[in-house]
Amino acid sequence: MTDSVDKKTYTFFMPGEERIYFRYFHIIAITLLLVVIAFQVVTSETSVKEAVVTALIFVSPVYFVYFVFGKRFADSVTLDFNARKVRFSFSDERGSFERDFQDIEKINFRFYLTFVMEDARIMVKRPKNKKQVFRMLKSVFTVDVGMFSGF
Repeated sequence: MTDSVDKKTYTFFMPGEERIYFRYFHIIAITLLLVVIAFQVVTSETSVKEAVVTALIFVSPVYFVYFVFGKRFADSVTLDFNARKVRFSFSDERGSFERDFQDIEKINFRFYLTFVMEDARIMVKRPKNKKQVFRMLKSVFTVDVGMFSGF
């Protein structure tokens, strides 16, 4: 999380490794699929057909998670307390867009910050200074911490 000089603008960023993962997901998944096939054929001497089926079973859950949650992750989320706006920035064709604070129904405060709106759920990694961030968000938004609050 960064803050500006006047302490009224906060930005949350996704870690670099997660941005790389989502940006190059298909290349990573295909490489993983080929590695599993090659490993299985070389070590257990199974047929290529059986190795492909096993690799597909192994890699399919990764694709499922990506297609369900992949479009929810933002590269950065900027909270502007002066203008009372939230800017969501993406690295794909969506670019970036702004929403007013009142458009945010709640924020789920778990491993990721999930901004829940009427038409979307957008996620960004929760920063390490979680108590400070929790206090800041709670002063403006409805924050749902789930059953393991710790605050």
